[in-house]
Amino acid sequence: MGPVAGKAGHGSGGRRAVPSWIRTIPPVSTSMCLQGKFLMTTSLLFTAFEPSGETLASRVIERLLASHPDLDIHAWGGPKMAQAGAHLHANTVDKAAMGLGALAHVQRVRRLHREILDWCQANQPTCLVPVDSPAANFPLCKALKPKGVKVVHLAAPQLWAWAPWRARKLRRCTDQVLCLLPFEPEWFARRNIPARFVGHPAINRDLDPSAMQVAASELPQGERKLLMMPGSREQEITRNIPLMIQSKQLLERNGKSITAVMTAVDEDKAALVRRVLPDSCEIQVVVGQRDAALAWCDLALAVSGTVTLDIMRHLKPMVGMFRVGPVGWLGGKILLITPDRLLPNLIAGKRIVPEFVPYWGGPEPIASAVGSLLDSEQARHQQRDAIDAALRPYQGQDFSGNAAEAIMEVVHR
Repeated sequence: MGPVAGKAGHGSGGRRAVPSWIRTIPPVSTSMCLQGKFLMTTSLLFTAFEPSGETLASRVIERLLASHPDLDIHAWGGPKMAQAGAHLHANTVDKAAMGLGALAHVQRVRRLHREILDWCQANQPTCLVPVDSPAANFPLCKALKPKGVKVVHLAAPQLWAWAPWRARKLRRCTDQVLCLLPFEPEWFARRNIPARFVGHPAINRDLDPSAMQVAASELPQGERKLLMMPGSREQEITRNIPLMIQSKQLLERNGKSITAVMTAVDEDKAALVRRVLPDSCEIQVVVGQRDAALAWCDLALAVSGTVTLDIMRHLKPMVGMFRVGPVGWLGGKILLITPDRLLPNLIAGKRIVPEFVPYWGGPEPIASAVGSLLDSEQARHQQRDAIDAALRPYQGQDFSGNAAEAIMEVVHR
């Protein structure tokens, strides 16, 4: 998901012509003849173009195969999808880009489209499950649905945030939209798009308090424990860490003692984080222990994205930010139509968390928001209560089970 709520792909303007050869794909049939009898086979194709989509897809693939072991599941995505049991044809998530950086990958995505559609012409999948990334997935839906391939979107395109006028295009390109945010089904229903809320894996998961506390005890101890979460993409990390550090330093110059830790999703990103951190800045980088770090902290300063749902799951207070350049800031002001962009605020339907998304400015406002929460247990408690109330629609949801069930319902129509 991107700066709005999460890392959703950006839409692409204009109409793209469908390759002429795709018109030769015959209507899909799920039957094959064996010894004079017809047996029904079901082939699913998952397409994910960024790591967040890969994670979502892998959970659903695993659940689908657990309940329907005869399914034939293919994927363009990442290794997690292969580990879940899909036949992975290509890794399409290792070079995921966002914003203006995505322009460098246009030719690559077009090549992948040709590759995927070639495979579909030869194999005729029953159902396409495009995961997030509408700019990369819409051309596939547009080409395949008229040929009889059913389409179930896993993670709703965030048209409500930036492009409500594209609802007509989505309506033509989907049989079902599986929504991760509780307000989305109603928004799509008003536009005659079938949609269903399925929960979210970042929220609908169990925690191990004992293990988290043991790991948290090994982190630096002190007052005002601040967890910095700079994102998982190179551009996010390089843009947001300097502003995070400036905000911390400003608070320290104003006499506040802060104990800080910074997270990284893996060793590669940890190496990048250490390169971006100033040499004079002594901050421990915690790799792959997000839950332990959240259990440790008093407050999280996080880049806008799915990680804010992990913070919600822990009922931890937070401040959200997303540093952009002047072009990105101006574009956000023009294109983004929702008053709030951070996931907790979108889910709550009001601002319960201070957010600076998108943000092009100095550290002073961010430092002020962080300092106010660190200094006030009452303010942190109030935000925790607001987060707890916002999470009520997720109670009792089983993300992977709900999604798998919805996909199979469409397949069997």
